[in-house]
Amino acid sequence: MAKIRWMIIAALLLSSVATFGLFKVLDTQSSKTDVQDPGTQNVVLATVHLPIGTKIEKNNVRMESWPSKLLPEGYFTDIPTVIGRVIKTDAFPGEAIIESKLAPAGSEGGFSSIIPPGMRALTVEVNTYVGVGGFILPNTRVDVLVTVASYRDKEEASTRIILENIKVLAVDQTFQRKGDDPVTVQTVTLLVTPDQAEKLVLASTEGKLQLTLRNDSDDAQNRTAGVKLKELVAYKQESSVKSVRRSASRDRQTVEVIRSGERESVTFENGKRK
Repeated sequence: MAKIRWMIIAALLLSSVATFGLFKVLDTQSSKTDVQDPGTQNVVLATVHLPIGTKIEKNNVRMESWPSKLLPEGYFTDIPTVIGRVIKTDAFPGEAIIESKLAPAGSEGGFSSIIPPGMRALTVEVNTYVGVGGFILPNTRVDVLVTVASYRDKEEASTRIILENIKVLAVDQTFQRKGDDPVTVQTVTLLVTPDQAEKLVLASTEGKLQLTLRNDSDDAQNRTAGVKLKELVAYKQESSVKSVRRSASRDRQTVEVIRSGERESVTFENGKRK
């Protein structure tokens, strides 16, 4: 009996040692999982599509561990820091929330929150032909041209680029881009500086506006002198004079006469009309 008792005690001791050892192994593994991999970082991501003007709520975002070498500039590592901030550029599910996509802290959301400090939103009327076939949409960039007529001399009418690389904030009352399908618009809201706003208001009052669509990656400035109607007319007149001079080099001469837009060829031989 004594031998059996000692065998039972030994078995209990071995069992206790094994249990303690297993506990230590599991505890060590748990501690390792709690420690973040030094090659990764927690990042705040969008869980749903967040359109321009949206105020971020807790259920809009989540945390995820990303490799450190893939971290975008301006990322966030803590969800509370982005709650209540306003999106100024669309964010999509799985996309990191970064500072450049957010309006300044304290913005209340809506259209006004996407206007950067120091800038202005100015709406101008356009006609159905101004929108490059309807492809001027929110977030595209345009140049603004103005044509000003002269009431005293029609040939003094001129067209010139007055603003370049201007961002379109909205077409009509829509500031959320919906695909690249063409749309017919009556008004366009542009993002401008106060100085540009003054030029744009004067141009829209005194002349006729036209917008030209730019490539998003084209930031080049093109300083042009503009063009006047008389320059276009002068080109046509010069072409007519050259035609007369070429024909006058022989005794038999042909002169092209233009009357009220109608062309007529008149032939002279030895100074007399044939």
